[in-house]
Amino acid sequence: MMIATYATDAMAVLIIVAMVIEARTGKIPNWLTLIPLVLFAIVAFNAPDLTPIWWQLGFAAAVFIFGLFLFSSGAFGAGAVKLMGGVALFMPLVNGFIIAPVFIVAMLACTFLVVQLRKAIGSEDSPWHVLSKPVVPMSVPIGITALGAFFLI
Repeated sequence: MMIATYATDAMAVLIIVAMVIEARTGKIPNWLTLIPLVLFAIVAFNAPDLTPIWWQLGFAAAVFIFGLFLFSSGAFGAGAVKLMGGVALFMPLVNGFIIAPVFIVAMLACTFLVVQLRKAIGSEDSPWHVLSKPVVPMSVPIGITALGAFFLI
């Protein structure tokens, strides 16, 4: 289905934008996290069979609920949870068990790289949030996992 391919490409662009914005500001804007819902609605409206759509919605709901647990424990920000739920709308269900370990590896690698980057060039007066504060932008491992699932797995 052609529109689904374009939606995945649009999601790839959205993910890259989210990573840059979060690295710069430390936040993922709400308007950015609403775009996956709009894209998914367009895909669902054009789908000949709604059965896979319902499965995809269930998967995204489960990911979002897991994200709420991470948010309540202080591990993720609200924007990352919303982004992760929106990205899950487009994750291939077939690869569901593969993407969880990929996400964990991406999160660990990203944490290591951000800490090393901050040590090398970070400062408190940096205009980039990721270089001025001791945080890891969760959009980066979410993005790495999603881009890998969209185009490599």
